[in-house]
Amino acid sequence: LYAKCIPYVTDCVLGELEKLGRKYRVALRIIKDPRFERLACLHKGTYADDCIVQRVT
Repeated sequence: LYAKCIPYVTDCVLGELEKLGRKYRVALRIIKDPRFERLACLHKGTYADDCIVQRVT
């Protein structure tokens, strides 16, 4: 349970959270933590859920 874990977050997930506004500001603050690794997205106009599915499959 105490193993090292590095959470990853894509740019499009960050962008969607920013668009959602004040309701999700705590989540936005959490994923901006430097311990989270950022994954760059090269696509344009794709939703975050589609991007994640594309990366996993």
